[in-house]
This record gives sequence, C-alpha cells and structure tokens, in this order.
Amino acid sequence: MVRVTIILIISVAGLFNNARAQDCKALEGDWKNELGSILVINQISTTGQLIGEYKSSSGVDGKVFPLLGWINNYNTDTGGVVSIAFSVKWKGYSSITSWTGTCSNDEEGPKIKTLWHLVRPDQEFEWERIIANSSTFRPLSR
Repeated sequence: MVRVTIILIISVAGLFNNARAQDCKALEGDWKNELGSILVINQISTTGQLIGEYKSSSGVDGKVFPLLGWINNYNTDTGGVVSIAFSVKWKGYSSITSWTGTCSNDEEGPKIKTLWHLVRPDQEFEWERIIANSSTFRPLSR
C-alpha cells in the first residue's frame, strides 16, 4: 500500500511539474492585451529567438499571423526584467507591426509592456503611413 501511494504521489507531482507557471522567466504561452489581441509565444530558442503567432482583435477578420522576435537576457538574472521584441507581417494587408518592450512583474503579476509601430504603406499621405501606440499583455487565463 505504501509503495502504491508513493508511486501515485510521484506520478501526480510529475503532471504538475510539466505545467509551467507563465512569467517573465517562462514566456511561452498565450498573452492577451487590453484590446483582446492574443500573443502566442510557441518557442524561444537558446539564442533568444522567439517564434509564435498573433491574433489581432481588430482589422484582420480574426486571422492568425506568424510572428518572429527576440528575447534578450533570457535565462539570466536581470532583476526579473526581460527585453522582448517581435514583429508581424500582415500578409494580404501590406503592413508590418513591430513591438518592443519588457516583461516584468507588478502587483497583478507578469506583464509584457510594449511600444509598437504599425507601417501602412498603402495610405495616401506620408504622415498616415506610420502609427504608434502602446500595449500591455498579461498571461491569458486557461
């Protein structure tokens, strides 16, 4: 009976071990910004390259687009702050958006705070072709 209980405890602990807490040291997973757009970080290589997907809540009919980016100071001690940058090529829309920011923790938990630039080359006037704003992403509750 003791042997069965120990095996069961080890098995259950193994299940919870695979479920990582999503934070600035484990960025892989789904993040949602204040407008409802979803940033999915699928993979971060040992060199810091980020691979994922992005689903905007506006303007692209619910389509999902690939994204590429970088994490800097990943797996190092930087006081809990990690640099992040990523871009999305909006295939079929002639546009590209790039986000640059940091991941840190506050009283609500982990957040990715970014500034972004959207390039829209098909706009008539030059001043309309680049717009900028900010976004804050939080881990998406599953």
